[in-house]
Amino acid sequence: MTSSDGESSMERGGRGAGQRGGSGGSGVSGQRGGSTRSGLRGHGSGPGRGRVAPPKTRGKKRRRTVFINGWVPDEHGSWAMGFLPLIAGLVINPRTWLTLVLALAWTAGFFLFAVAHKWLKFRFKPRYRPALYTYLALTSIATVILLAANPTLLWWAPVFLPLIAVSAHRAWARRERELTSRVVAIVASCLMVPVTASVTSTTPWFTPPLPAHSWLMAGLIALYFITTVPYVKTLIRERKSLGWLVGSVLVHALALAVVIILAVSQMVGWAHVVVWFVVLVRAVVMPLAARRRGKPWRPAVVGIGEIILTLLVALTLPW
Repeated sequence: MTSSDGESSMERGGRGAGQRGGSGGSGVSGQRGGSTRSGLRGHGSGPGRGRVAPPKTRGKKRRRTVFINGWVPDEHGSWAMGFLPLIAGLVINPRTWLTLVLALAWTAGFFLFAVAHKWLKFRFKPRYRPALYTYLALTSIATVILLAANPTLLWWAPVFLPLIAVSAHRAWARRERELTSRVVAIVASCLMVPVTASVTSTTPWFTPPLPAHSWLMAGLIALYFITTVPYVKTLIRERKSLGWLVGSVLVHALALAVVIILAVSQMVGWAHVVVWFVVLVRAVVMPLAARRRGKPWRPAVVGIGEIILTLLVALTLPW
């Protein structure tokens, strides 16, 4: 668990213990500190001395440190949003060795994006530097290879740079969870579908136009993930707001109408429409059920439901 500035309770407790030990150098704490430094730790000369954390505890601390220091994103929902568009692009578009480099660049960039958000939000805390510098180096190397092999990919820069700037500003303002920031991140992620298609092209992405299939897949994936933003808010931060609930239901209904039009036009299958109907129903039932229960749903319950729906949406896409 972290405080408002991202400092973990474990770290605060450890620092406090150190200060207490230091202030009592002539007392029991000071003697314990001295015996530890002189190598008496492990001889069992007193109660509590020489204790070694059990393997399970050490493993939990290491995992917590990995999340706290930014090496691994701690928002589990971001993984599907970050990698489903890349997977879709790899599946439906031609692949070369350069496509693999793109996948590596995007993967490193995904981790860089997550730790950079924390670094900006918590005002350049040193704990994030190792992960930040590592992922920045990996992303830079892969990007240089991409641009050297296919310079036309640079035409994507005017598209991505404004999205990155908005996202960075929202992180600096500590508003990375607001609607605008989420939508910007989703749009940037879903653009990976047409970007993957342009890897094998020798002309800019806007001329000649990329395959319509890539844009369709990007739009459908973005449509789903964007609707999850207000839905999740109606379960957690805005669970008591009637306006957010009405807005979320209307957005889901509009998305369902769009998918029905696409199905009538034979651009998606009717199975995808059925899944979207389920998505709409859950956007209504889950928040209302939470209100009736008088308490919010546990994150695990919400997470499992979203995993199942994301898989259903992905499986019924027009591959």
